[in-house]
Amino acid sequence: MSRYEQRVQGVSRIPASEGPGNPVPDIRRLGREHEGEMCRLLCALDSASRCGRFNHAASDAPLAGHACRALADATAILGAFVDGELRGLVELYCIGPRGCAEAAFVVAQDWRRRGLGLALLQAAIDAAARVDAGTLRMIFSRHNWPMRKLADKARGRLDLVLDEIAVDVALGESADCNGSAVEPA
Repeated sequence: MSRYEQRVQGVSRIPASEGPGNPVPDIRRLGREHEGEMCRLLCALDSASRCGRFNHAASDAPLAGHACRALADATAILGAFVDGELRGLVELYCIGPRGCAEAAFVVAQDWRRRGLGLALLQAAIDAAARVDAGTLRMIFSRHNWPMRKLADKARGRLDLVLDEIAVDVALGESADCNGSAVEPA
């Protein structure tokens, strides 16, 4: 068994949301050639979604700049494609081996609550395990109920600090984002 298989073996698969309105997305790694699609997805976010994702109501120009920087700096960006169109993505930023991998999600308004976030979460867990991260961390507003539900499905450890929630999902034999050992629940 490979080291990756050993790491992922400790992380149970998250049950999929299936149903007639929940298509199975094609999850692909995004590269520079997807910058235009990523910009379109980010710029299509409404004001509340922009605040939820970027902590302020950013205009289109900063979002386009973010797409360019993210494609250069992220450990991986994974996109959910349905009918050949980018409908959601997760940015993954890893901090060293056995460290923490932080995930940031965006799903197009019309495609929310249809299983794309769950598919992206599973892809992020797999990608983080492949780069030997010990923990996958998600940080979001305490008012973001869809992300809270997603974090619950991943059985992550929740920490509430002021107006943010940090969720750590242990990846197999893992450490938290501060490097200390985490006991399995």
